[in-house]
Amino acid sequence: MTGFSGQDTPLAEIRREIDEIDDGLIELLERRFAATEQVRIAKSSAATALPIRPAREAEILRRLVKRAEGQLSSDLVLRIWRAILSASTLAQAPLTIHVSRRLNSSVGLRLRIRDHFGPAAVEECKDEGQALLQVNAAPGDLCIVEPDSPWVEPFLEGQGGRAQVIGVLPVLRDEESPKLLIFGNARAEATGDDQTLIITDGQLPRDFAPKPAWQIKSGNRRVSCLPGFLSEHESPLVGLGRSNASLGIKVVGNFPSPIGARS
Repeated sequence: MTGFSGQDTPLAEIRREIDEIDDGLIELLERRFAATEQVRIAKSSAATALPIRPAREAEILRRLVKRAEGQLSSDLVLRIWRAILSASTLAQAPLTIHVSRRLNSSVGLRLRIRDHFGPAAVEECKDEGQALLQVNAAPGDLCIVEPDSPWVEPFLEGQGGRAQVIGVLPVLRDEESPKLLIFGNARAEATGDDQTLIITDGQLPRDFAPKPAWQIKSGNRRVSCLPGFLSEHESPLVGLGRSNASLGIKVVGNFPSPIGARS
């Protein structure tokens, strides 16, 4: 018994230390959410329906992933802080995410949405067009679609109103192209590492730069993701439009690049 107690003492001390660390984490989370409440109060007079700032969230996650590099996996850091950010967002305002019936039937995609947005309400719509209409009617909501789903025509018809692509999932890049596009009414802000989604009537010229990070075909149209925070009224898109007027370039949104994406 004496030998057992002697072996248990260091372990008991380590467990006490872990308990103290856990208590400290709770105190820090309480402080963080108190600060979030101050943000909510400060925003209450602002004319913004959507409490999400994609650029700010991206800057937080990138900094923390870099800070933990070599000590904690990027996936672990992202999971922890996405839970914190989601709780902070929902504390500021309720959030409903509109998805198509096709997307909602995919367990894997629903889990990706939950991992990113936590317990936010998800509402199933008949199709992508109806999901975009919901965001037009409720600017504080979001619409999420699959890149290769039939969202392009409803978007070009204006069914989403002023909503644009404000982000992609997953946040941690695991493949060439994302699994999901997030439409919302958040203001686009440059972070220094961003991407721009455009729709064109046909393929981009082979010599156009910057080269797309990924592309998909939607009927006769092309959806291309370009590196950089680009505008239809500035180079290189303005030059592309002048020399290729038939392309009918339409910017769908500017958003932070996924972590680990090649710029």
